Amino acid sequence: MGTRSKAYLIEFNKLVTGLNEFSFTLDQAFLAGLEYTPVENCQVEVDLKLTKTETLYDLKFDFHGFAKVPCDTCAEDIDLPIKQKFGLIMKLSEANNFDDSEIIYIARTEIEFDLKQYLYESLLLALPAKKGCEGLPEPKPCNQEVLNRLAHIDNYENEEREESDGKDDEEGDPRWNKLKDLLN
Repeated sequence: MGTRSKAYLIEFNKLVTGLNEFSFTLDQAFLAGLEYTPVENCQVEVDLKLTKTETLYDLKFDFHGFAKVPCDTCAEDIDLPIKQKFGLIMKLSEANNFDDSEIIYIARTEIEFDLKQYLYESLLLALPAKKGCEGLPEPKPCNQEVLNRLAHIDNYENEEREESDGKDDEEGDPRWNKLKDLLN
């Protein structure tokens, strides 16, 4: 999970009943303690509105900024904009239970909770499934050499497909003919 950091701790004894507001910065220092992260760098501000009641904590996260990730098409590093909202409920209970993805049960004896892992997972969820240069403003950071090679490969495959069209349809693949003989 990485190391604990006081910068991402919520100390329950310092919360007031009602609204509590926090700000976190996810940057190179945040990512430094995490292993095998697909995000090379980021500059994301997280605004947290935590509402405390007698039996639960309602957390509303607002992520905005950018994350540097490799483009899925051209492999160039791109700054993807991040703008996402997440919610989390922490309910007071007799024992800690982290099995539910939407509600965390916190023992009444706990005095603090480290948000670092939740913030990291939320950052990853805020990234689109396909990370590409398409939605970025001009000039796009695309690696033209890679795109040209991909276009060349695509053209070559299309030419092969056009040459083989008709041959397979008329004659059929002899391997399938052998299998068809088994049905008779």
